[in-house]
Amino acid sequence: MKFKFLYSIINTIRYEKRCTLCHIPFVQTNHSIKIQQPKINNSLNKKKKLCLQCRYLLQPRTKGYCPSCGELNKDKQSPITPCNNCLKNPPSWEHFYFLNAYEGEYKKLLIQSKFKGNPSITQLLGILLAECCLKLPTPDAIIPMPLHPSRLHKRGFNQCQELARPVSYALKRPLRHDLLSRVIPTSHQTGLSQTQRLLNIKNAFQADPGVKGLRILLIDDIMTTGTTLQQATKALLKQHTQAIDVCIIARTPSLSLKKV
Repeated sequence: MKFKFLYSIINTIRYEKRCTLCHIPFVQTNHSIKIQQPKINNSLNKKKKLCLQCRYLLQPRTKGYCPSCGELNKDKQSPITPCNNCLKNPPSWEHFYFLNAYEGEYKKLLIQSKFKGNPSITQLLGILLAECCLKLPTPDAIIPMPLHPSRLHKRGFNQCQELARPVSYALKRPLRHDLLSRVIPTSHQTGLSQTQRLLNIKNAFQADPGVKGLRILLIDDIMTTGTTLQQATKALLKQHTQAIDVCIIARTPSLSLKKV
């Protein structure tokens, strides 16, 4: 009886994990309530250290957004419907996917990842992103949104490149940070109007001729107006990319939604 008790304790310690989000220890069991999600590589799944409660908090949004750009609707349960802007001016990418709105837990995690360089948080977000990317057409190459060399030197890492690593691993497709570069040291986009953003980011990207004929999966962290993504895809299409799909972590709610 004592041996069974000791074995139970040892087994619990062995399989106990600490949740990346709430930091509370939990034991991964086969009897947990199942949450619908695509299957990823088992080694990646083991690194996704989330308790059941936090897994629910980080579930991808399934309704109430535009399928082309992720613009959020006030009603989270409304049907997935193209927004007026995308109907008038369709984006240059083919497929678009995002996890959720840039608020709540996702906002906290992205701040930890982007500005505090928390590797465990970045890895977690990358794994969640990889699950979403399984729904997209298989790319020839995965490209992270690039930083200008001066910004990269100052920050010390490109968070989008780190987010893209689990995606590359899950899809078994090459991560090619050399195929797209930011050649103009742009200012931060925060607080700028859409017109100012366009002027700030215009011609900031340059694509390598090697993208010709390739299907590209472009990875970014946060989308506000889509100006940066539009300019990046424009540079890729200029070099005759076959098609571009976009996958991001979070979509910033519009000003009208923030006031609600």
